[in-house]
Amino acid sequence: NILIETTEKGLKLASNDLEMGIELIIDANIVQQGAILAPAKTLSSIVAKLPAGEIDFNVEKNNNIKISCGRSNFNILGLPTEEFPMLHKLDTGIKINIEAALLREMVKQTIIAVSMDESKHILNGVLVGVNKNEIKFVATDGFRLAQRLAVLKNINNGDETLSVIIPTKALQEISRIIQQEDYRDEVKVVISKEQVAFEFKSIYLISRLIQGQFPDYKQVIPKDEKSKIIMSRKDLLDAAERASIIASSNANIIKLEPKGEQFMISANTANIGNVQELVDVQKEGDVDFSIAFNVRLMMDVLKNIDEDNIVFTLNSAASPGVITPKENKEYTYVIMPIRTVT
Repeated sequence: NILIETTEKGLKLASNDLEMGIELIIDANIVQQGAILAPAKTLSSIVAKLPAGEIDFNVEKNNNIKISCGRSNFNILGLPTEEFPMLHKLDTGIKINIEAALLREMVKQTIIAVSMDESKHILNGVLVGVNKNEIKFVATDGFRLAQRLAVLKNINNGDETLSVIIPTKALQEISRIIQQEDYRDEVKVVISKEQVAFEFKSIYLISRLIQGQFPDYKQVIPKDEKSKIIMSRKDLLDAAERASIIASSNANIIKLEPKGEQFMISANTANIGNVQELVDVQKEGDVDFSIAFNVRLMMDVLKNIDEDNIVFTLNSAASPGVITPKENKEYTYVIMPIRTVT
């Protein structure tokens, strides 16, 4: 159910599933004070289908809710609010002000690497670390890792450092909220050891954190840089998407192989066919080996980088590859290679 309650600031809507809660205030002409619980699915479906215009909302006897808009009139059964778990505002913890556009970008670039395997509970969220004036987002599913750093002016943490795991669901929700509003505004974030809260304009979202020890992800990021390949992000993405047509029937495996001042992107599937495409590159260091990757994991990161050029760092056919934007060194994407039989 959704709590609908009149306030001095307008009409409050709130929902809560005991893991995550959200509330917002919308403008309304309050004729009479009151509160009611409305069935979420039914209410959402009604509002989505109503024509543009003013909605009259009345609670009558026996918790009957009357919704009128234009020529449409609905009557749905609500519930009293006594047992609804009210949202409690998070006041204590590290407080951060972050530009909405930056927060959404950090979520977008790391959430792609979150594990969807519910048995890997610790990996079902993004690790968020706060240290002095730096904030770091990290996610991994065991096959790839995404890390995004940002330096902020408005972190109220003193000398305290904090490392927490925020559930994917909460980050997806705040990202959707930001997408519908003005990117230039700031999001106020409060992080404690058990909860995280986001306040953006008239919207307040609070979520429990995932408890547990995140794996030592730093060991996954290669420290050596034998060779760097600079290439067009779009050229590589386009070639990868074409190769995926063939690779999709063979565990999504594509191969990258050096060919002079180019890289050949190829895929081969028995009883289907093969594809080969050359991509222009600039090389720093010698690449004398071919390497295979899951094309889906590669396309995920290429779709979430805004720059024209990327740097692909490779050490050997058995070592992870590292993809970074050429100019923005604050984003790192590590992708594990696939062993193939040649």
